[in-house]
Amino acid sequence: MRLSIRSTVPLLVLIPGLASACWEQAAKKHNVPTVLLQAIAETESGMNPSAVNKSHIHRTGTVDIGYMQVNSNARMLRNLGVNEKSLFDPCTNINAGARILAEKIARHGHTWEAVGAYNASCVTMTLEQCLRVRMRYAWRVYRSLVRRIAPAQPDDSARLAATAPLYSVSLR
Repeated sequence: MRLSIRSTVPLLVLIPGLASACWEQAAKKHNVPTVLLQAIAETESGMNPSAVNKSHIHRTGTVDIGYMQVNSNARMLRNLGVNEKSLFDPCTNINAGARILAEKIARHGHTWEAVGAYNASCVTMTLEQCLRVRMRYAWRVYRSLVRRIAPAQPDDSARLAATAPLYSVSLR
């Protein structure tokens, strides 16, 4: 089951502060929508550049860091060309998250499953569990997108389009 997320989303949403240019640069470099990156960051960390999630450290030995909650798995960090300490730099973190999202899109297509895969690798889950977890996460990101997009739209038709079901939303 594939759900399309091709983008008609305006890329004009800017985040205040020093990291604002980083969002646009990372989005452009990895060919992902800026607003989608920001919605993922809002979902992952509440837009907190210094957030650290240690909830799975005892199980995996890793933590999730920064805006994009990039995992500290050593193999992943080598693949991204960063180290754990550098993930505390907002621009490095945003760029790493954008690359991870781009890799998920390359694997799953422009789908909400790709968005869900950003958060859930599903290594120890059944296919059914994996899809459920990914879709639950994708809906959380979608709701963040609606909050970011809908206020910027001048008319009700755009607001209705922004709140359409997942399967009809376009993010490319």
